[in-house]
Amino acid sequence: MITDIIGLNIGSFEIIQTIALTSFAGFTSFLGIYMAKRINFSRRAVLALTSFGAGILIAAAIFEMVVEAEKLVGLLVTIIAFIAGAILFSFLDWLAEKKGGGAGILLGMGMDSIPESLAIGAAVGSMGSAAALAFLIGIQNVTEGVASFHEMKESNSPLNKIKNIFIATAIISIIPVIMGLVGLFFMKGMDTSIGIILALSAGGIFYMLHFDMIPKAHKEKEWLTTFGAIMGFIIGFGVSIGVG
Repeated sequence: MITDIIGLNIGSFEIIQTIALTSFAGFTSFLGIYMAKRINFSRRAVLALTSFGAGILIAAAIFEMVVEAEKLVGLLVTIIAFIAGAILFSFLDWLAEKKGGGAGILLGMGMDSIPESLAIGAAVGSMGSAAALAFLIGIQNVTEGVASFHEMKESNSPLNKIKNIFIATAIISIIPVIMGLVGLFFMKGMDTSIGIILALSAGGIFYMLHFDMIPKAHKEKEWLTTFGAIMGFIIGFGVSIGVG
């Protein structure tokens, strides 16, 4: 069955594919929360997982976002959008810090999924790296879920209760599916918009990496966290080349 929306033919398979990819990318945060509840991760293990996730994100941002964006919109626009993304995410990070506690952590979890999910949905059927991007973001979200669970439990807010953590994370996990479908129905074939969104997202990711994730993961200066990032990057690179 083919649906004609805003002049584009959207196949049922593309809708299912978009939902599957964005569901994996989004609900793995919930999986990370569940793992953190069931497994008593040590502080060292949480930092190593955070570092591993950072390595995954570096690979995703470089090979699945910046490189793809340059192909679609050229070098200059990619650089401008990358810088704009870093500035935008610094503002959003300021809002998250202002909220503080569990609400701020959830805002941080949700804000980076919007541009990535839009790009995944828009690229389904036209860009081979859509699956690789969803897979890498999904893996990283598991580690983010583990770390966020521990942060929310330690925060002074209503979200430090385990039941509330699960409910809030489940709600946040729906965002990628919605944004993926928006990208599929309203941005499919718009290569310029896709390229700009990818570059914006990459800039935001690099901001978060260097402002929050990397300093947090390495503040105790242990070799395990460093090699976690190295392994994360190697896996991310392999997925990008093999799947993208």
